[in-house]
Amino acid sequence: PRPCLSSPPGGGQRGWANIYLTMFTTVRLKTLASRCPARAVIAQRGVYPSRAGQRASVSRAGQRAGQARPLCSPATSKGKSTLLEWCESNPIKFGVGVATVKTQAADLLTQKSLEGKSWAEIDWRRNGLFTVFGFAYQGCFQYYLYVTLFSRWFAGAARFVNQPLSVKLTDYAGQRDVLKQIAFDVLIHPIWFFPMYYTLKEALCGHPSLFDGESPAAIGKVALSKYAANNFDTRSEDGLLTDWIAFWKIWVLGDVVVYGLCPMWARLPANHVFSFVYICVLSFMRGSSAEKDLPCVIV
Repeated sequence: PRPCLSSPPGGGQRGWANIYLTMFTTVRLKTLASRCPARAVIAQRGVYPSRAGQRASVSRAGQRAGQARPLCSPATSKGKSTLLEWCESNPIKFGVGVATVKTQAADLLTQKSLEGKSWAEIDWRRNGLFTVFGFAYQGCFQYYLYVTLFSRWFAGAARFVNQPLSVKLTDYAGQRDVLKQIAFDVLIHPIWFFPMYYTLKEALCGHPSLFDGESPAAIGKVALSKYAANNFDTRSEDGLLTDWIAFWKIWVLGDVVVYGLCPMWARLPANHVFSFVYICVLSFMRGSSAEKDLPCVIV
């Protein structure tokens, strides 16, 4: 005979309560197993603590170890690796490290692929120049410029880039902020970017350089003379503003993508992609110590 559900095992309301409790426990265990296996094992053994007990145990563990961490943190439940957690908690170290490695790799790729050098012919002092430039300027200084200063100067940037495209098309205030960021990066930023690169190159790779005992003042004068000859001397075979035009060819489009289309979390990765391409161009154009410069003396 079929069992009568009107009389559950245990009798009366207590019997139905046992059935619902069993169903709820089964569903709960499956959910925990998919999210956090450790909690599922604890619950299956019948020792799953209450929330008050969890808070008390975490507090006691934190006092003993000096640091409290839940059994299954959000990062673990979402499958984040230890490396990603470290990157999120150390953004400056991560950004500077990526900029340094990226700049060095871009010059090495240029020397190997574009210039066709063998490993024995690699100019390691030149590669060291780009390593130092990547660490000091593109890593440390540009992190301060783009992350700290831009967030102050363009406070509405995060709100604009996180909006859908249809909303961006009608957000005229946000569009003006994007244009200001692009104008700053392609018209103002190069004013000191190129002199700093030329000076660092002359200091490390020039003839004579700092290693030869040359004074910083003499190095700076020669570096600015070469920069002026390459960009502002009408006798130059390449024309005027050679470095600036090469900069604009990469960064006008790059800034439109980075500042206008990328959400905040994707800004730095996208910037590194365009920066890698530009560093290859800069290394090919101005990396070699044997480049020919027209004489132009800045008084």
